[in-house]
Amino acid sequence: MVLQTRECNFSTPDTSVRGPWAPQGPGGMSRTGHTVVAVMLGTILLAGVFGNSVVFLVFVKYRSLRTPINLILLNISLSDILVCVFGTPLSFAASLKGRWLLGERGCEWYGFANSLFGVSNGCVHPPPPPPLSPQ
Repeated sequence: MVLQTRECNFSTPDTSVRGPWAPQGPGGMSRTGHTVVAVMLGTILLAGVFGNSVVFLVFVKYRSLRTPINLILLNISLSDILVCVFGTPLSFAASLKGRWLLGERGCEWYGFANSLFGVSNGCVHPPPPPPLSPQ
């Protein structure tokens, strides 16, 4: 049985948000907490895109690095870039404002993008070993 819920996680109450995803009850993070999270997410975004782009450019430039194991590392690097580009900016913007900004569809996209690119990061199988030579 699959249950579908229409709630997104908010960390602070906001009276401008209406609907089933509106924050429930008091509590949540302080403005300082949101700022700290936003700074960390911004750092992760910039470092992730920059670092993984360097890995990609080095791989393209040096043909000797094109081995099966390095292809796995390249795949991980590319999926990290996709998470940084399609997932992290949504969290970053939400942390800057102190609430989720994109409603239910944005929440679904955020979950989908992070799940898709995160799973593609972990579902890499190494190539099969070479066949044994007859002795």
